[in-house]
Amino acid sequence: MNKRIMYHTSLTLPDEKSSTGEAYRALRTNILRATQDKSMKVILITSANHYEGKTTTAINLALAMTDVPRYRTLLIDSDLRFPTVHDRLGLMQSPGLTEILEGSVGLDSEIMDTEKENLKVISSGNLPSYPAELLESEKLKSFIKKLKSEFDLILVDAPPLIPYSDASVLSSQVDGVLLVVASGRTRREDIQQVHATLQDNQAKILGIVLNKQRHFVPDRIYKRRF
Repeated sequence: MNKRIMYHTSLTLPDEKSSTGEAYRALRTNILRATQDKSMKVILITSANHYEGKTTTAINLALAMTDVPRYRTLLIDSDLRFPTVHDRLGLMQSPGLTEILEGSVGLDSEIMDTEKENLKVISSGNLPSYPAELLESEKLKSFIKKLKSEFDLILVDAPPLIPYSDASVLSSQVDGVLLVVASGRTRREDIQQVHATLQDNQAKILGIVLNKQRHFVPDRIYKRRF
C-alpha cells in the first residue's frame, strides 16, 4: 500500500457534541448492526441527483468507522464522472480505480493509506471515456471479491442514479445500497424512480440517509420511506 498524499488534510468528523457528528455515529451504529452477519460488506452510497451529499456521507461514514477498534474500512471512489474523494482527503487522483480495471496497475499498489490506520482509500483514477462499461466488467466483480477478504467494510461512492447508469450497474455487484436524500431538494418522484431502478436490479436497499436537514431529527436519519 502507498500514501501518495498530495497535501495534508485532517481527517476528523464534526465535533461529537454537534448534531452532525452524532448523526454520523448513529448511522455507523446502524451499519454495524446490518453487517453483523459478515455477508453485508460492500455498501454502495449514491443519490438521485448531483449535490445531494453522497460523497460527504461516504467520507464521514468512513471516518466514523475508524473509531471502531480493529475494524478495517476501505473507501472506493467509483464516481468516474466527477470524482472528489481524492481532493477532499488530500490524495492523488491517479492512478486509481480506472487504471486497476483497465489492468495497467495492480490492486495492492493502489490501495492508499490515510492518517487513520484502519481506513484505506482507492481513488477514481483518470476519467475513462466509457465509465459504465468499465464498471460492468468481470474484472470489477473479481476485484470486489478479493477486497471482501481483506476488509470488514467497503464503502463505494458512486455517481447519482438518475443522470447516469453507473450506480445502477454497480448496485447489482454490491451487498447493499444507501440512498442519500437532500431535505427540501430531492423530489419524491425522483426517490420513487431511483427505488424502482434499484428494485429492477434486485439491489438490497439498506435505507435512506436524510441530508441537509436544518434541524437534526434522530428518528429520521436512517429510515426506509418511499
